[in-house]
Amino acid sequence: MSTFTDELRQRAGYTRTAHSHTMNEKHEKNENSLPTEEDFSCNSSFSSPPQQRPRLAAAALYGPAGEIIRRLEPVTEADPAAMYAQLLAGVGSLIGNGAYFVTDGARHHPNLFTVICGRTAKARKGTSWARVKNVLSELDDLWLTTRVKSGVVSGEGIIEAFRDDEDNRLLLIEGEFGQVLQCMKREGNTVSVILRQAWDGSRIAVLRRKDPIDVEGAHISMIGHITLPELHRLLASVEISNGLANRCLWIFADREKLLSEGGSTPDLSQPLAQLHAAIIAARDRGRMERDTAARDLWARMYVDLSKEPPGKLGEILSRGEAQVMRLALLFALLDQSPLIACPHLEAALSLWRYCEASAAHIFADNLLSPKAMKILEALKSGPRTMSQIHELFGRNATKAEIENALTELSTRIVIEAGGVGGGKLIRLK
Repeated sequence: MSTFTDELRQRAGYTRTAHSHTMNEKHEKNENSLPTEEDFSCNSSFSSPPQQRPRLAAAALYGPAGEIIRRLEPVTEADPAAMYAQLLAGVGSLIGNGAYFVTDGARHHPNLFTVICGRTAKARKGTSWARVKNVLSELDDLWLTTRVKSGVVSGEGIIEAFRDDEDNRLLLIEGEFGQVLQCMKREGNTVSVILRQAWDGSRIAVLRRKDPIDVEGAHISMIGHITLPELHRLLASVEISNGLANRCLWIFADREKLLSEGGSTPDLSQPLAQLHAAIIAARDRGRMERDTAARDLWARMYVDLSKEPPGKLGEILSRGEAQVMRLALLFALLDQSPLIACPHLEAALSLWRYCEASAAHIFADNLLSPKAMKILEALKSGPRTMSQIHELFGRNATKAEIENALTELSTRIVIEAGGVGGGKLIRLK
């Protein structure tokens, strides 16, 4: 069985029948064979939110960008998934909108939005960007100096970045993404609207009475950093399902190791040269399409990706099809391939599965029902008997409602004997 298959089957956070896993096993038996329909007859159901953090599968690290992360990973405390997502966002910005694929009449370019979310300030989010920034500087220092900006406070401000510059590329790096969310909740603020239009490749404009600004073909990418406590606090006042969240690749990041003397700098010359050549070649590539085998594979993937999980998580992950194809497009461009092939789809799907698991992990508490959330908060102060659980709701919750809430918490709690009179006792794991 391939490493791809092993690692993806071990990922935490949700249960899906792994179509790509079976597909890889079949490719090992006969690399010219395609997965059958039964390989993709999957149940796209998510389990309760995970306790353990998700892990990035090795198969997601594709091409020269993946090789750079492999070489950086042993010598830094930064999370490899955080570095990888930011590197891909940066490279997609460097390429620009000269390459695209078309689905249902809409053009999709390799511009990505990603939000890196860690438990605390010690998640090394800043370190992950510092490592990526050094790589991007080697690729194009002028672009890094002039077209990478931060401090978004309004939609007008984003558009102003194009006023005096013919370069239609812009990478927004928001180390305090919480400030962007704060801006979004102000009445009349257009940050969310402009970012959504930019991700879609639509014309962005501020049609004010004096000095209107109109930008056609803006190629905007975005990287945001935020801690879990701040995100959860702001979600109370910001509607996360307004359409911006599902345009983002959500990445859970944490410190990977302790390096008391700091990290060294590995030799990146070979993958950097490959990456640079691929970026130059990709800028005028034009329309990209899937090859025959990839079209067959995509037809099977598409069915599963279209089955979003229920509730808020489904809203956050509802653009899985487009996200996977944008990533596959980017991997094909970095391969200098004339067509999007099966390996590009496989790697894209592997990274998307990490984003799915990250979203389930990041938004775990926000996806719970009010009753489950109330029980969880009560259990943080110590175990409760079933009788005490019912008392939390003034005994106004039915037995079925309590049981449903406990089922939501099944991965976080233990129900055991030990209550008064031999009854059940509920505690956190």
